[in-house]
Amino acid sequence: MSEGSLRARPEFWPVMMLSITLIAVLAGWSGFTYLDRTRSDPDCAERTSLRVAAAPSIAPPVRQIAARLSARDRCLDLVVEERESAEVLRAVARTAPDIVDPLAASPSASASAAAAAVAEAPDVWVPESTLWLRRARAIGAFQVPAEGVSVATTPVVLSLDEKTATRLQNRKGGLAWQRLVGAARLPVPVALPDPATSPLGFGALVGVKAVAKNHAPTTVAIMRRLARYTVPTAGEAAPDPVGPGAKETAVVSTEQQVLFADAGGRRQVAVYPAAAVPGPDYPYAVLTAAEQARESATALLRALLAADGAAAVTGHGLRTPDGAAPEGIPAATKVRSTGYPPAALPAEGDAETLLNTWGGVHISARMLAVFDISGSMAEVVPGSTETRMQATVKAAQDGVQLLLPTTELGVWEFSTDLDGKRDYRELVPVGPIGPRRDEIIRKVGKMEVEEGGHTGLYDTALAAYRDATRNWTAGRINMVLILTDGRDDNASGVKRAELLRELGELVDRKRPLPILFIGVGPEIDKSELNQIAKATGGQVALTDKPSGIRQIFYTALAEFSCLPPECRR
Repeated sequence: MSEGSLRARPEFWPVMMLSITLIAVLAGWSGFTYLDRTRSDPDCAERTSLRVAAAPSIAPPVRQIAARLSARDRCLDLVVEERESAEVLRAVARTAPDIVDPLAASPSASASAAAAAVAEAPDVWVPESTLWLRRARAIGAFQVPAEGVSVATTPVVLSLDEKTATRLQNRKGGLAWQRLVGAARLPVPVALPDPATSPLGFGALVGVKAVAKNHAPTTVAIMRRLARYTVPTAGEAAPDPVGPGAKETAVVSTEQQVLFADAGGRRQVAVYPAAAVPGPDYPYAVLTAAEQARESATALLRALLAADGAAAVTGHGLRTPDGAAPEGIPAATKVRSTGYPPAALPAEGDAETLLNTWGGVHISARMLAVFDISGSMAEVVPGSTETRMQATVKAAQDGVQLLLPTTELGVWEFSTDLDGKRDYRELVPVGPIGPRRDEIIRKVGKMEVEEGGHTGLYDTALAAYRDATRNWTAGRINMVLILTDGRDDNASGVKRAELLRELGELVDRKRPLPILFIGVGPEIDKSELNQIAKATGGQVALTDKPSGIRQIFYTALAEFSCLPPECRR
């Protein structure tokens, strides 16, 4: 029967309409089922979730490539989070196997924060430098690989304001690291991101060694000149250089930051070291153990290393892993448009030696300060109208004012059963003083005596030492400072013999971590404190006057300014 005769017969119209409707319904249902199945239906058996934490300077291209991959794979939930590497380090440390976090698993605010940090540990981590992977493993986070596959690079450079660069270019020596960093009298101050925490600052130290031709005394002399200009950085970015005038500065920065500044209307000029120094290498580190997630992580890595990934990276002011140049380089920035192969990091031992040399020059600390708030701290200090607590708070606030901005400080308080059965709680997490100085002073000022509280000294000392051991940092004077006015009287806590045994197992002579006790009041058992301090290479100082507390606090760093392999001064 012909198509024409079918259309001519009206009795077939209901059948045709029913057929067309059925086909449309089936087609629509199939589409809906496919979308539902691939996006949210549990029938999508291969559905995978992958959380990627990327340093801010590389997060945009990673997010761009991840979005393309997700569009092709409807069963993949791929989330890219822009996160500072220091924050991710804390998260992976808290999820490290066989590490007991003294602040975890508690209903307190501190414990809630710790639980949140655990939840935020990513499946994939792309920090700006392999140095962060090394730091993670150094604190026991062995789920983090020692190395990752580099997905991008950006060279470490000196950044100068354009007018400053023009002025210096026309003088003897021109724009060379030998002159700008190595001169006995610097032509312009050089802002140096703290090498103990910043990969940019660490790369600069390698450059300093090269400028000094590996001559140790010259290296130290250059470090001393740079130390006064060290700046703490809350994240990976370095500050902008300052233009012509009495306060102009150069800044240890990256090629990418110079390009970003130009795009934002702040013209800067990049000055490269004579030979490349280790800089951001953006290692791609897979942390998850789930097989399907690891397969998805591998797919994302392949996409980042493919042509589209390279285009996304170079379009964001970065270089490819082998050093191919970014796109759209303005000539005035002096950013090199040719290839610039990256330099490898020194071996771990060599890197730690370099940081310890820096630490000996730029005496900065990583200090966990622990304050007794037991009931006896309400006693009045002899010859004063101040209580022990008030005198302690003032001494601590004065000490915070004294410490370098690059010093890392954390604050705990302790008594007995402050947090459930725990004798201690965190007031301030360990971090650079610089951007938080006022906040720390304010929080210390709010410490109050725990009425009726006893002295849970042993449990607190052990927990503090465990925490500081796990987070020991090269290039720092690492120490635990405990101020107390009494002896341990927590019957349900760890006993002294057990405390001394555990401290002995934690002590690593290659990583000095002394406990300094400051004892106030007649109830102090000096013998007790001496045993604990001696086990860690520490000291005990006793005083009954507010001025004595302050003096001890001020001199604590000088007492422990030794860094390996030298002995304490």
